[in-house]
Amino acid sequence: MEIDNPEKFAEYADELQNKKHPILPNNISIQLKDENGDNLKMENVLCHLNIYIDSLSYYTYSFIPTNSNGIVNLTKEQMIQNTELKHYFDERIPLDKTIVKFDFMVMDNNLLNGIISSMENYVNIDIESIKADLKSRGLTDSQIAVQIPAIEEKMKSDKKLVGLLKKNKNAELDYSNGEKKITDFWNSESDYNYELK
Repeated sequence: MEIDNPEKFAEYADELQNKKHPILPNNISIQLKDENGDNLKMENVLCHLNIYIDSLSYYTYSFIPTNSNGIVNLTKEQMIQNTELKHYFDERIPLDKTIVKFDFMVMDNNLLNGIISSMENYVNIDIESIKADLKSRGLTDSQIAVQIPAIEEKMKSDKKLVGLLKKNKNAELDYSNGEKKITDFWNSESDYNYELK
């Protein structure tokens, strides 16, 4: 999540918990299109969603794959569970009827390759090197022993994610007309359908 300062985050979280919850659609569907406007039936094109809190701050949901028809289908529950909204969203409080801006885009191939490369470097570090690094940072052997299972689990999870990310088809897209991006607004909790050319 991109928040320009902790005070703004705390203020927004307080507003959500004590006042109203933001508009989120029940479902959104985005069909990728080629430059001619034809459906781009390409599976595993990784996409990215920003849900704006205000003009400078937003919740982020990354690595959203297209299905075999080149479509991303997202439910409200998926948007909540895959962003920081999972900590604050509560439908038991009243709806804030302020429109919500969002950006949905195909992830930039160079950025995606950089993320994959960084993650590969991390997941290939051996556990003994990690222990030595933690020891050099002043942790005791017993503190390190407590941390290692969580580190190993995170590395295992990240290796799986890297495997999925490497299957992306983003490099096969034509970016000659600029990035593929939608910026729009949600003004009700209904279903929205978009085309991304």
